[in-house]
Formats: sequence, C-alpha cells, structure tokens
Amino acid sequence: MFFLIDRDVSLSFDEILLHINSSDSYTDCYVYPNLKSFFLNWIFALVNEQNIALMDSDLSEKEIVANNLTVNQLIKIDNPKRIHSVDEVVNSIRYSSSEITLFTSGTTGFTRKFTHPLKNLIRKINVSEERKNDVWGFAFNPTHVAGVQVFFQAILNQNLLVNVFMESKDFVINAINKYKITNLSSTPTFYRLLLPLSESFESVKKITIGGEKSDNYLISQVEKYFPNARINNVYGSTETGPLFSSQNDEFIVQEKHFGLVKVVDDELYIHKNLFGKTSQLNLIDDFYATGDLVEWIDDEQRRFRFTSRKNELVNVGGYKVNPYEVEDELTQHPKIRNVRVFGKPNAVLGNIICCEIELLPDSDLKEEDVRFYLNGRIQNFKIPRKISFVEKIELTRTGKKKIV
Repeated sequence: MFFLIDRDVSLSFDEILLHINSSDSYTDCYVYPNLKSFFLNWIFALVNEQNIALMDSDLSEKEIVANNLTVNQLIKIDNPKRIHSVDEVVNSIRYSSSEITLFTSGTTGFTRKFTHPLKNLIRKINVSEERKNDVWGFAFNPTHVAGVQVFFQAILNQNLLVNVFMESKDFVINAINKYKITNLSSTPTFYRLLLPLSESFESVKKITIGGEKSDNYLISQVEKYFPNARINNVYGSTETGPLFSSQNDEFIVQEKHFGLVKVVDDELYIHKNLFGKTSQLNLIDDFYATGDLVEWIDDEQRRFRFTSRKNELVNVGGYKVNPYEVEDELTQHPKIRNVRVFGKPNAVLGNIICCEIELLPDSDLKEEDVRFYLNGRIQNFKIPRKISFVEKIELTRTGKKKIV
C-alpha cells in the first residue's frame, strides 16, 4: 500500500516500517531537499516522541543562524520504538507527545519560529473509516502549517498522497485523472493558475482554499469545474495552527474561542493562548495584532470576512487602496490568468498603483484594454497607472503571490 507518490519517487507503508525498525537516529532540524527522506525522518521522530523542526530548503544561512539552529545533525535515540504494523505507526503518531517547530514564510519581512504540541496541529483532523478511501493532492509546501495539516490528514487515515506542489497545470490535471484524487487543498493562487479548465473533475469530493484571501468569483469557478466537491475556506497560520473555517468567504468564531478573538479598528487580534510557543510575539494586553483586516458581518453570530492585509493597503493621494479589490476585478477578465497589484512610491501622490498581469496562453491584451475594462468597475484612483505583462508571476516558498 502506497502512502506517497512523487514525480520521481514513491514511499510505501512497508518502507516506513522498515525505516523505523532499522534506524536509531533522526535529525531534529532537517532542511527539506527530498520529500521521501524528509517524511521518513519526520515519521521516525514522531513515533519515538522526539521533537522536530521543519525547515525549507531555501532558508538562508542568516535565517538559520538567527534562530540558533543546528541543521542536519544526527540525534541518536536510546532504545528506539519498534513497530509491527501500519496501525501501530498511525496510532504512535496520533498520540505522540512530540512538539513541532515551524517557521513563518517571511512574507512580513522576517522569518519567525513557533513551536506547537502535535495534538494542537491535529486537533481539527477527522480520522474515520469513511475517510479511508480519500486520495489527497499534496499542493502545499510540506514545511508549513497547511502542508503539515494535509500530511497528517493523509497518514492518519492511511490515504494515498500525490505530490502536486508547484507543478505545472498539465501535471496537476494528469495527476487528478490518473490517481482519481478526491481531496485538494491549496492557496487561491494554486486554483487561479489551474483555471480555466477544459473538463470537469467528478472524482474530487472536497476542495480546501486557504493561505490567502479568496473571493466569491474564484469559488464560483472552482464549483463549475469540480461539481461534486464541497468547498471549504480555511484560516490558519504558522503562529496558531488551524483556527477558522467556512464554506464561503465568511468565517465564524467558534464558541470555545469567544474572548480569544477580537477586532480592533478592523484588524484581527488573537489571544496568546491560541499561539504556539515563541519569544518573537509583540503582545498588547495578551493579544497579538495579526495584520489581517476584516469586515465584521454579524456580531451575534460572530461572523466576519477578510478584506486585506494591513501592510498591503496603498495610500494614493490620501485615498486607501486595497490591492485585493483591484485583483478581484482583473482576475474575472477572460484573458487574464493571474495578477499582482501593488503600490510604488511617487513624489506627487505618495504612491501609484501598479500591476503585473500574466495572460492565458495565446491571449492578447494591451494596457488600454485593461484600463477600459476597469473603468466603471472600480473608482478611478484605484485603476493601475503602470501595467506590466509578465510571463509568470513570482510565488513565495508557500505557493502564494510574492509581495512586491
């Protein structure tokens, strides 16, 4: 029975058993260069109640030194646990006392580390007989919280895991068809780059969207091509682990989190009790300002909608421009595949709005076409002054659009 299928390598539960029973050491800070060795090392550590740090292969030497890490150093375990069945592997992981250290993606300008008890990272995972036949498309970076969630969901239910992270559109489509993938979980950018599609995929039963702000237009397009899928919008972070979910763009604060989540001047604040262990948080009365701006919809039902990142609002001549609003309009254009909107300093206005546009194959669009399309859809001061057409919009190590 296979657990993992990658482009060049596969990993079975038999190999996992063999590795656990023949090894007596692991690396507590492991830089991810190869998915198979990464997961073998990780599983061995969790089974033996050891702590691990999950690090990207592109973490710089400066980031490693700043976090006082020793990388790829073997740690010997006295009397390592011996495992005799797949069920023992799963139960050992499920009830492990290990702690996992994760590192933020650095999109806020610097990388920070947070340490979570394993039980907190798997608290929202559904382990049941009805999930045994799920097949997961692994479309998140495996060293970040969303990738960790998919990994645990798959291995605890003994599911097939197919790696499609940062792969081409054709590769993803072929993988869905070949392996009859039932579950896909990734960023809005992943789905935008996958669309439009020339066929629908009836094998997919669940779509999860998270990591960036989504929008109703994207959700409607996903529904069109994945007609049997239940769509779930999630909010979580390296700092907190999984936190909120919804079936559209509205999130609900669960009753158990009342008093631990609040909104101040449209910004989401989260209590320290919901965060992993760290010394790198700046707290205000035990609350952390996330930088996420929200629209509070219903105070009684505790419902809200994400609108933007605070540090991404652009001041144009005294007006505040939300780049996501402009992106939402442009991504609805039938010739545009992906777009990034950002501010650029200007001596007169403070900033001007700029955008990079990635067109669909064989599409032709000019600057004046873009401005004509936006005219009347958004206010004039929000229409980009500088428009560039690019072959590909650069993504971060987590598969999100890179902040300019």
